[in-house]
Amino acid sequence: MVAGLILALGIAAPSAYDPAIDGALRPRGGLSVSAGVQRLQDEFGVWGGLATPHFAGGHLSFRLEGGVGWYPDIRALPEEVADQDFGAWSLYGHGRLLLQASTRIALASGRVYAALGPSVMLLDEQLSSEQISPGVVGLLGLELFAGDDYRAFPVSVFFEAGGTAHLASADIENRLGPPRESETTIDRPIGTGLALNAGLRFYAW
Repeated sequence: MVAGLILALGIAAPSAYDPAIDGALRPRGGLSVSAGVQRLQDEFGVWGGLATPHFAGGHLSFRLEGGVGWYPDIRALPEEVADQDFGAWSLYGHGRLLLQASTRIALASGRVYAALGPSVMLLDEQLSSEQISPGVVGLLGLELFAGDDYRAFPVSVFFEAGGTAHLASADIENRLGPPRESETTIDRPIGTGLALNAGLRFYAW
């Protein structure tokens, strides 16, 4: 539903944009720093990023982002409490490089965009037998700026929805002591499924 709304805005809004009327409130397009929260399927995370100034008429930008996530260890729990020798969450690191294509909207000072690129996760040996997990991320986003009658302020709020997929899964039976590959628990993918992001973006100009 969120992705459908963003896509509808992306189709309808560009034709309504009038530079003579809306130019004063055009969104910022310089070097930017972002901070946000994310959900990758059942996993929660926080991240920060750096984006290049927009080029190609203000439509393209590269984003380099990284942060940490927490994988929920709720999977095939042993019946006996004494056998539950792993914690509720497992920490991992992640990074991604995205190419973003965007267009301005006239409904407010802002833009709609799509971003796509490679991703990588750095996993603990007690979470997965694969410590480096490559993947891909695709997102649709909506970015909105506050402002006055003359300009948009150099800070925006953004919302993103899409999908992500990575190769590794949680296939280690124990979370304490020497790692043992699981034979009885159910393997679950890490960082794969629905992707949701939200946060703030700060522009240098």
